[in-house]
Amino acid sequence: MLRNLSVYRFLFTGKWIAGFIFAVIFSLICVYLAGWQMGRKEELDYRNSLITDNYDAQPYRFADDQSLFSDFEQANLWHPVEMRGHYLTENQLLVRNRPYEGLNGFEVLVPFETVQGNVVVIDRGWLVADDMDASKPAGEVPAPPAGEVTVTARVHNGEMDTGKSAVEGQVASIHLPTIAALTGLDVDDQAYGQLVSEDPAAAVTPEPFVKPDLDTGPNLSYSVQWYVFAAGAYVAFAWLARQKVRNDELDAQVAAELDAYYSQFYDAEGNYIGEEDESVLLRKMEMVDDMPAHMKAIVRPKLAKKRSQPTDEELEDAYLDSLEKLS
Repeated sequence: MLRNLSVYRFLFTGKWIAGFIFAVIFSLICVYLAGWQMGRKEELDYRNSLITDNYDAQPYRFADDQSLFSDFEQANLWHPVEMRGHYLTENQLLVRNRPYEGLNGFEVLVPFETVQGNVVVIDRGWLVADDMDASKPAGEVPAPPAGEVTVTARVHNGEMDTGKSAVEGQVASIHLPTIAALTGLDVDDQAYGQLVSEDPAAAVTPEPFVKPDLDTGPNLSYSVQWYVFAAGAYVAFAWLARQKVRNDELDAQVAAELDAYYSQFYDAEGNYIGEEDESVLLRKMEMVDDMPAHMKAIVRPKLAKKRSQPTDEELEDAYLDSLEKLS
């Protein structure tokens, strides 16, 4: 067991420690992104539940709770509210650049003063832009009913200030504090109402709003993918470590085979005893130059060391050679 573990000692080298730290950091980033995607999914689920529970619910009576538009609560989003009062038509505004079914247009905002004295901005619907001049609606803006009216509208939170300007009588977004400043009215500035019905009804009305779609989105699958990536970082690290061990084992096996093959051409003292030219064999051995350094040292047999003093046999051979030359 310990012998098997010893082959992984390279994991404690600087390169592999740095690789593990990278895997940890990468996995933590993936887990954070997975949690962020899951949070987005929960937001969509909550939005869908509000649409399901509130959109077609029995309307609240504004007389029972006059803070619905001045103190907005997310739980009241899309819930209908019934109010009694009259429109302040002289303060009508158009919200520009509002798309609907692929067309550009406007939404019609008219402040509504309730019998309790609150001023609520009512979005009465959508109008298409003029084909020749997109800065204005096509035709006249339908007027709201005159006199005292019972209005039912769905609660919707106000929008952010885009910072963009608009021509007189128009706004770039339903930013309620901006509308209050433009009209000079003390409007409830946390939420506005999307018109559902008017009693008595106007002869002509803008295009009514449609029920929002229930959208679950891809966030759940994205979250799962990020968790898989987080786990994959450690799987990849373990796979690379295992591959290195396997490669080292294969290198050692090949080195042993090459060592056994080339050793047959040299004797115990390193003298060449092969039949072909040694230079040919040496060129063959150079083919392992692209192998790991530890393998090169193994597969290339060491040549015999030169001795500083000749042996007795060498002295005797030299003496006999000299006698033959003299004779």
